[in-house]
Amino acid sequence: MVINFLDILNKVVRLTFKAKKLTILFVAFLLSSAVYATPKSVELWFLSIDKTTWLKDYLKKHSSSSFYAQSVQCQPMGDYCFDPQIGLYKKGEEESAYKKIDMAEIEMKESYDFIDPHKGVERKLIECDENAGFFDIFCGKKQKIKKQKQNHKFEVWIDVSSTMKQVDYRGVEKKCYREMFLENLSLNCPMNEKMKVYYFEEFRKEAGTFDRVCLSRGLNNMKRIVSDLKKSKADHVLIITDIFEAEESFINAVELTGRATIRGLDKPFYASQMKEELKRIGQLCQ
Repeated sequence: MVINFLDILNKVVRLTFKAKKLTILFVAFLLSSAVYATPKSVELWFLSIDKTTWLKDYLKKHSSSSFYAQSVQCQPMGDYCFDPQIGLYKKGEEESAYKKIDMAEIEMKESYDFIDPHKGVERKLIECDENAGFFDIFCGKKQKIKKQKQNHKFEVWIDVSSTMKQVDYRGVEKKCYREMFLENLSLNCPMNEKMKVYYFEEFRKEAGTFDRVCLSRGLNNMKRIVSDLKKSKADHVLIITDIFEAEESFINAVELTGRATIRGLDKPFYASQMKEELKRIGQLCQ
């Protein structure tokens, strides 16, 4: 009887231990589910190359040499030419000379991104003493800047890496479809009020304006995007990228949220078609 009693006691202890272990695992599961429960919905769009646009670009590239040759002037200077618009360039390299000017314009614009002209303040540099014998324009107290209340109900994450130029590029003079989509979407979902917009390539950055979305440069790091998605506090997230990012690991990670809608895999989804989704997507910020 003593032996049987000890056996029963050991079984009870083991069962109790297993019950505690299962309880701990269940709680851990609930906690992990709570972490990954946000956002409530995720839309992922893979944009494909529009064959019509591709053909136009192809023809343009193969006729560009004659265009550049006709557009520049050549005042001979030995093996080089001089043009008032592009400066000194080597004969036969008109196209590369033009490209250098375009890149210089972009880089100069980017070098001043840290300046925000809308957040100027008066600074308290000296005491305002009327008997000092001179006047200082900086006399006065610093003004407080009111911080806008963050609203993370709806976020749009847009790919701005170099490969996006293959699926959404309409030339230098025209806006890309992503910019037009954001402008129209902001009519119902004002940016920083009802909608947050982020641009991403290697890192995700909050957008200040829409005009920079067409400057497709850099490479993506989709592992960081997945990590950011898991941490997002938004109710709804729309991710717009290109078909070149449709890797199994990325798709699986998004699908694991259990709340994902993915477009552009079963059949091509073009940048020009995004406008057709405006009405439906615009309801996500309401």
